[in-house]
Amino acid sequence: MKRALVTGCAGFIGSHLVERLLTDGWHVVGLDNFHPYYDKKLKLNNLQNCESHEQFEFIEGSILDSNILQRISSIDCVFHLAAIAGVRNSFENPDEYFKINIDGTANILKNFQNVKKIIFASSSSVYGNLTSEQFPVKEDSALTPISPYGESKKQAEKLCQEFSEKTKIKTCMLRFYTVYGPRQRPDEAIMKFINLSLSDKPIPIYGDGTKIRDYTYVSDIVDGIICAEKFGDGIYNLGSGNPISLKNMIDLIEKKIHKKIKRQYLESPQGDVFMTHADISKSKKDLKFLPSMNFEKGIENTVEWVKKISTFDCVLFSMTKLSI
Repeated sequence: MKRALVTGCAGFIGSHLVERLLTDGWHVVGLDNFHPYYDKKLKLNNLQNCESHEQFEFIEGSILDSNILQRISSIDCVFHLAAIAGVRNSFENPDEYFKINIDGTANILKNFQNVKKIIFASSSSVYGNLTSEQFPVKEDSALTPISPYGESKKQAEKLCQEFSEKTKIKTCMLRFYTVYGPRQRPDEAIMKFINLSLSDKPIPIYGDGTKIRDYTYVSDIVDGIICAEKFGDGIYNLGSGNPISLKNMIDLIEKKIHKKIKRQYLESPQGDVFMTHADISKSKKDLKFLPSMNFEKGIENTVEWVKKISTFDCVLFSMTKLSI
């Protein structure tokens, strides 16, 4: 039986990945420190489907703690998803982002030099604000991040590349594009918009609604990660390849919740890019990655999940910032 370490296992993507690996017959060691970026109760809820699984082993701790990492043995593949996320919040505390996202990645690489593969969760934020002629964006495009978060992912990618060259261990760096779906962080646009709208509260729209994002459903991202474990080595975009405007996304949420959404237009904050659009031809060719979730169906699934989860009654706490 193959053994996986999943860092950030209680997070949005991490918890879905754990469930998939368990379904596929892996023994999974999950590591998470329950960083207070958002409510611990939500993260605990993310793990409820796998916490009693006989092949799941949970460790509460930080990727910066070598004492904990050194106690984890016989790992075939490290799925390194742990990080502080959030472009806008990274401007408020860049040092913490650099420490966890860069130093934490370095510590993972230092302590797992006997594995078969390391998969690192990067972000489309490494590309920065590109011109229209550069879309869809290929993996060899220039990296000009405009936020501390994007810079932290860029530097962590560099560490992974250097590690792979030195150790000859296959290392995949996966650039995720605006992941959404059940368990999405409560400060992310789609989740926040759904919650506010269901409570008859106005949604904050930064800009005029014309910004464009390559929204990618979480099951497609997990499929891409699984494909990377099987076939990947290097850098890959994981997106839908079908960008959607913010306005169209809001209209679709309105359709699915059967309520008129109140809109509040605000000035665009620091760190926002106008557009993201992934060229996924390399991922399709090398990884056999084939995203399949229709955006309307993905929104419908997310709305239905929000309605079912009572814990989201406490989600509208102090979220004043929005990521899209």
